[in-house]
Amino acid sequence: MSARYFYGWNVVAATFVMALFTFGLGFYGLTVYVATLQRLHGWSASTVSAPVTVYYVAGALLTTAIGSVYDRFGPRLVVIGASVVMAGGIAALGLVTRPWQLYPVFVVMAVGWGSMSGAAINIILAPWFERRRGLAVSIAFNGATLGGVTVAPVLIPVIAVFGFTRALVIAGLVSFGAVVAVAALVMRRGPEALGLGPDGEAAPSAVAAPGVAAARRWRGDAFARGASGACPRPSRSVWRHRSACSRISSRS
Repeated sequence: MSARYFYGWNVVAATFVMALFTFGLGFYGLTVYVATLQRLHGWSASTVSAPVTVYYVAGALLTTAIGSVYDRFGPRLVVIGASVVMAGGIAALGLVTRPWQLYPVFVVMAVGWGSMSGAAINIILAPWFERRRGLAVSIAFNGATLGGVTVAPVLIPVIAVFGFTRALVIAGLVSFGAVVAVAALVMRRGPEALGLGPDGEAAPSAVAAPGVAAARRWRGDAFARGASGACPRPSRSVWRHRSACSRISSRS
């Protein structure tokens, strides 16, 4: 009999798509933005790189608290919200005309980046996998690598054809559509919503239920026999009670 397909791999695929656009536009794409802004406005490297530093610091600070946000709202809502913020920040970057405007724009982008970066990938996949978590996370991170190979380089000809402002609007809309789609249709809090445990195993509650019920029945029988003054009827599973009762009887 073939093994049942585990829905967690759908979540891995959705996280792969999220990483593809998040890293492609929010990490590798920064070099394209910086070079284009320098060329269009004649700004120095230090003028453009300082806001980028703020971007990375803000994103890193956000990752320290993003776990509690995922716990409270779930991956679906967090990823949808983060994709909206990041797409808006990318589109706004194309409208910048003054160096100071880079700071608020990059801070906005950092909210989306920090909510969907490497920490988020681990947070989303952790409830779904235990034994195969390493494989699942590595597959999802391949989306980040692919984003650097495909998404960031594609920005260059798109900017050449449509111009910087329109190209970033297009990039933001494509990223928004793809990430929101996989988040809304695929992402869930964890396998418990499907009655499963990590790696597609039976839910822990379902496995423990028979044992709990048996324990409760045994305790009920023991209590009834104890109330009547008799010792519990021994068996191989409760041989300790036989010896305990014998000691009690000898003392009395």
